[in-house]
Amino acid sequence: MKIGIYGGSFNPVHNGHIHLAETAVTEFGLDRLYLLPSKKSPHRSSAEYAPDEDRLEMLRLACKGNEHLFVSDFEMQTDRVSYTIYTVEHFREEFPDDELFLLVGSDMLLSFDTWYRFEEILANVTLCVVSRESGDIPELRKKAEELSKFGKILVSEASPTVISSTEVRKKIAKNKDFTCYLDENVVQYIRLKGLYSVRGEKKLLYNPDDKKKYLKSQLSAKRFNHSLNVAEECRKLAEKYGEDPDKAYFAGLLHDICKEMPDNVQKELVLNSGYTVCREELETRSLWHGIAGAYFIKKEFGVEDIDILNSIRFHTVGRAGMSRLEEIVYMGDLISAERDYKDVDKMRKLAYTDLNAAMMEAFAFSMKSVIKKGGVIPICTAEGYNFYTRLLKEEKNDSNLKRGLK
Repeated sequence: MKIGIYGGSFNPVHNGHIHLAETAVTEFGLDRLYLLPSKKSPHRSSAEYAPDEDRLEMLRLACKGNEHLFVSDFEMQTDRVSYTIYTVEHFREEFPDDELFLLVGSDMLLSFDTWYRFEEILANVTLCVVSRESGDIPELRKKAEELSKFGKILVSEASPTVISSTEVRKKIAKNKDFTCYLDENVVQYIRLKGLYSVRGEKKLLYNPDDKKKYLKSQLSAKRFNHSLNVAEECRKLAEKYGEDPDKAYFAGLLHDICKEMPDNVQKELVLNSGYTVCREELETRSLWHGIAGAYFIKKEFGVEDIDILNSIRFHTVGRAGMSRLEEIVYMGDLISAERDYKDVDKMRKLAYTDLNAAMMEAFAFSMKSVIKKGGVIPICTAEGYNFYTRLLKEEKNDSNLKRGLK
């Protein structure tokens, strides 16, 4: 048999890895290709490196259904430095009478003569090289020619699938779409286990310090103080309801970032935002800053977390089916420490005991305020009120039904 060996961190395994593996199987006629994830270094953080067992499982999921691809944990089980020659020796013992092939990417070939005991590796395997970058075939052929005196080297002519595990991890950490780069089963596994988005990484993403300096320079003292109060309220609500406190603080801090910008600047941001904006919002100047703010922080600060953007976009008008973070920012704005309207203490208490009930009351409060001022209620606000009213009614019916069953 022709036995292939393909090592790497697979952190996470992506479509480029699988394309490279399948290309090798087809082009080099491999009967089996073993994929071996490397052992995690103790100093690596979880934001950089998923645990060994998770990378192993993701690899199994990605290879599932391909009869030529196998997963081995050999390199994870050893306590010594994981040099490739040790892996080659292991497979030579496992398959003494079979032909061994070592699969590497183009970047590895170019530095192959610096590897530990590389001459012995080439004496025991056929080196198979698959390009990882467009246009590097001539350079690979030249390097293969230089190393050919030590053993047999094959260079694939297949076009590469250029994907970086580092970029995939960054997209996951920033809550950007990464699904097109990975097998759907791997995507589900990452989401289920919460991989690559640990608290340390989030602190970098949601660091408010530089944003505070910007806000202080752009907002009045009163508005800046309100923003700090809302951020702190959002943090407390997030802790109460199981959301990320740092993320909630960050969203609350920036919710009024465009509040005191000139009207023409706000309106231009609204019109360029790409958001669906109802007529009532477009005709009401006091509602522009939420839409403008979401677009502004995406454009100027590079914030791409859709939950943060939506929580700012809808913090004035609300909508049906708000996410928990959207609810937190909406309520945090309404009950922040400096608020002193009638019944604010009642609203605060409700926000920390029954968030759904608090949301319904908040929508009712908002609509009464609009009507009192002679305004027109935005469609999304009315839909939000109806949504939470129905939700509470359903909760009450379910509760009554359970009591009846008892």
